[in-house]
Amino acid sequence: MLKDVYLARLERLYGDYLKTVQDLEDKRKFGEGMFGFKGGPADNPCHDRFVDELRALLEDFAAQEPDSADVREVMLWIFDAPTRFPKPRTACWMLLAVHGLTDVLTERLSPEDAKALYDAYTGRYKRWERMPNQIELLKKLKART
Repeated sequence: MLKDVYLARLERLYGDYLKTVQDLEDKRKFGEGMFGFKGGPADNPCHDRFVDELRALLEDFAAQEPDSADVREVMLWIFDAPTRFPKPRTACWMLLAVHGLTDVLTERLSPEDAKALYDAYTGRYKRWERMPNQIELLKKLKART
């Protein structure tokens, strides 16, 4: 029950963020953000706002003391987001980067759920493609097993 409330909040948060980024892409002027120049969708404050809102949502979820199964499902939802939402491309890196925010939930995982998440994550994201925050997250999941 608790996870359903937070999954619905995640859906809204991600949906709003992706719509905002798509709108920015659609309204992009020629040359904005190209060749290292400022401007364009990548420099919009919506990305920082998304991170802040997701962090607050996950901290609130952790404060509710959810059980391990609910934590696993919420984390899986976030881990699967880059696959479910491959566009707009401007948002893809952010959807990967926020995986590190789930570390606030790792202490709530049982060893079995931590292992299941670790296995799913390593199967989905290849070692040579991982960002530092993903590597740190995997270390925390491994430590819980």
